Amino acid sequence: MKKQEIAENIGAMTSLSMGLPIGLAAMVLFAMVSVIITGESMFLFGWFFTNGISTVGMLVAFIAILWFAGKMLARDIEADISRIHATFRYSTLINIVIWSVFLLIHLITNRGFNLYFGIEVPLTLAVISVLITPFTVGRWIHTALTKRLKNAFCQQSV
Repeated sequence: MKKQEIAENIGAMTSLSMGLPIGLAAMVLFAMVSVIITGESMFLFGWFFTNGISTVGMLVAFIAILWFAGKMLARDIEADISRIHATFRYSTLINIVIWSVFLLIHLITNRGFNLYFGIEVPLTLAVISVLITPFTVGRWIHTALTKRLKNAFCQQSV
């Protein structure tokens, strides 16, 4: 395999293996915080009753985009693109895709238009995700991927 293909595969696997558990944990944390804030599980029940199909669609899109964005991040690292630029590109792409899929599926599958559960809460979560993930998860994955690529290519050249 070519060096670029190896780098892309390492990037995809790193992105998926690190990003998926964090994304799932964030979803569970959102569910738990909403129960704590409201003091009851009705908010959570309302969320999943209204957005169950959208949430599943978002998870499927999350897995696919983590794979693709990991390959893109590996190319950016190999091309020596600045860390901040690569991290923002990686995190923003993931968030735009997953939240667009979520909102699109919500609009298609729901008969009635639910402004609160369908638009306000997801858009608020999307904005928070776009603002926070480049500085936290995106940077962590970038650092780990950079180390993995260096290790892979140092071992390969020996």
